[in-house]
Formats: sequence, structure tokens, C-alpha cells
Amino acid sequence: MDRSEAYPITYSVLGLLAFWGPLSGYDLKRLFDHMLSPMWGAAHSQIYHELRRMKDLGWVEMEREEQESRPDRKVYSITQSGRDALTSWQAKPASVLQLRDELLLKVMFGSFASRDDLIENLKKGIADHEMRLLNYRQNSQYIPARGEHIQEGRRRNPYTSESQEDPFMGLIVRFAIEFEKTYLSWLYETLTFLEENETL
Repeated sequence: MDRSEAYPITYSVLGLLAFWGPLSGYDLKRLFDHMLSPMWGAAHSQIYHELRRMKDLGWVEMEREEQESRPDRKVYSITQSGRDALTSWQAKPASVLQLRDELLLKVMFGSFASRDDLIENLKKGIADHEMRLLNYRQNSQYIPARGEHIQEGRRRNPYTSESQEDPFMGLIVRFAIEFEKTYLSWLYETLTFLEENETL
């Protein structure tokens, strides 16, 4: 794999391995869902595909851990070559934000929808984004320190000083919360607009 063939998901996996240390594909998927979902989602198949590509390139190494009554666990760790690739990627400018959101498309082409269908879609969007906002606010209670493994359902250690938390993770959690609040505000305004204009 040439570096030009690497994608943001590639560097997301490298970043997680650099931050938390050796992880399995399952661990990486949980971290994507827990930490990266505000900006970059990933399916299991994408993560395992990237791990294979990076192993071929020498950006990660894989070790097998034997488990009783279950298949061996494959654990991946970042190599120096992988760290160099991650550093090189950081030096390049980011691509312009492209927001892909089916609900926004449905509203944009609302002239071709029934008012009731649009209202129902907006209500569903409100419920979904309120749940996301709740999840992000809960996540803000536990911002991990570098090298610290996330355990499902675990809350932040109250005896850990805030200075030990990663400040960059905190910035992203704040962004996710503010984004959801802004999106919800727009959803409620749009819903009110539709409900008050029955002739649309």
C-alpha cells in the first residue's frame, strides 16, 4: 500500500493504536463507536481490512493471544514506521468538511415529500440526536489518559486529576456536544416551521 492509498480511517486506526497501545480489532471497533463516532464511523469489516493493509505495509505488527474456549485473539500494535506515517499525515492539510446526512437531503427536497412524512423524519431525527447528545455528555465524564484502556460501562476515575486526561480528546468531546446542540436547535426550528405551515 502506497501512502497515497491510505485514507482517514487508516490514520484513525494508527492513532488509536498509538494512543492506547496494542488492541484487537474488536477493541478498535469499540473505540471507534465510543470516541470517534462524532467525526468518523467505521464498520468491523473496514477496520479489519485496514489492519491487513497496514500489516502488509509494516505499519502495524500482529501477535496472537491464545484464549480458552474461544479463537485466538489477534492483537495489533503500531510500529515505528506506522508512527512515522501518522506524523507525516498530521503535517498535511485536512480535506474540507463534507457533511453526509440523509435527513438534510430529505429536507432539501421536501417539495417532493408529504408534510407528514417530513414531520415524522424530523421527530425521529430529534430523538436520535438527543440520544447522541446524551451519550456525548456521558462520555465527557470519562476522558481517558493516554495508554489507558477503555472498559465498557466504566466511568472516569474521580481520583485522577484532570491534568492527566488527554486535552485533545476533551476538545473533540466539546465539539461533539456543541454540534449536537446546534443540530437539535435547527431540527426543532424546522419542525415548528412545518407544523405551523399546513399549506406546504
